[in-house]
Amino acid sequence: MRLAPGVPLKVALAFDAAKPRLPVARLAMADRVAQLEWEEPVIAAGLPVSPLLYPPERGLQAARSREFEGLHGFLADSLPEGWGQLLMRRRLSKLGVNIDTLTPLERLALVGDQGRGALVFEPATAPPDDIESLNLDELAAASAEILAGEDGALADTLAGLAGASGGARPKIHVGFDGDGAISVSDGEIAPGHEAWIVKFPAKEDPIDIGPIEAAYAAMALAAGLNLSAHRLIPAKAGPGYFATRRFDRPAPGLRLHMVSLSGAIEARASLPSSYDTFLRATHAITRHAEDVAAAFRRMVFNVLACNRDDHTRQHAYLMDAAGEWRLAPAFDLTYAPGPGGEHYLDIEGEGRHPTRAQVSSLGKRHGLDAKRVALVIEEVAGAIADWPNQAKSVGVTKGSAKIVREAHARVLSDFDAS
Repeated sequence: MRLAPGVPLKVALAFDAAKPRLPVARLAMADRVAQLEWEEPVIAAGLPVSPLLYPPERGLQAARSREFEGLHGFLADSLPEGWGQLLMRRRLSKLGVNIDTLTPLERLALVGDQGRGALVFEPATAPPDDIESLNLDELAAASAEILAGEDGALADTLAGLAGASGGARPKIHVGFDGDGAISVSDGEIAPGHEAWIVKFPAKEDPIDIGPIEAAYAAMALAAGLNLSAHRLIPAKAGPGYFATRRFDRPAPGLRLHMVSLSGAIEARASLPSSYDTFLRATHAITRHAEDVAAAFRRMVFNVLACNRDDHTRQHAYLMDAAGEWRLAPAFDLTYAPGPGGEHYLDIEGEGRHPTRAQVSSLGKRHGLDAKRVALVIEEVAGAIADWPNQAKSVGVTKGSAKIVREAHARVLSDFDAS
């Protein structure tokens, strides 16, 4: 678990399992702040591994603050949070290690090559996986036990399958083949299988959170948003489990580098920000007008669908081996009343009751004319109006369907207020 004193952590990009990893940087800590030194291949290629804040230049580059455990924001993205951190804490505790005593670099070493995106860390120090079961119902039950403060019989299995998962909801990383069979491997997903994420309910979730997220995904597609492939997996008893294909794994053996909005601009997810910041960052990172338009459409959907859990970790960007950044597909779309009834990202300073006028004003500032903004709003509103049908088709309970329908109506009334 521990790194030898004075030994830097090596960072590489693993775009293709069939090719050598690209050396990216070396990391060391000084006075609780990470010091980064880019490797020559990255400097020579001008590869924007950090899309905004840390250019590929010679010399040491210190992390700008201690806000991300003293790490550079794009590297802190690789640390497990929420569910993933809970599992890692429990797993290390069984081995007699308190995760709080590990340095940020030692936590990255635990991630090794099992993190999000294409970044890998060497030496990898994660304990070996002990995969006991791939029964989703058993894993869901074990997740509930862990969230309730119990160990759960399959705690080690869940830890091995969770990777560097973020967010509060329990989730596992698995592979599906063309027939829907589930697999897991020691490392990357097995040949012939695609990498997927399967989610289980958190303590505060309604029992039908899986169908709710599936209905939201269907609405989002109808509204013109870009989403990864998804499915609702039946459970032995009760509502099914929502699963989505990993967009950082475009094909077996291939990876894309990934950074969240939070990691790119170093804005903590727990603090409020703005959609103006999101749109500005999207333009600065991707330089594609269609990505800015897609981010704008996502904002309209989150507003009208009452998805207020829209913080800076809920948006991401993907970079290919050529160094081109694009906006990642939308993810984690569901009904969420938000902290205190507010969006994490405000629209023209308004987080509780955004209006059509405020959305239009923001769109104009980012190059979208009034006609295009009106069309986006019309298309998104039309898709959300179909909520009752989408909810019924995937088995959302009548009670949940009613709560969400009434929330949509309230939001739309506020939205059209003068």
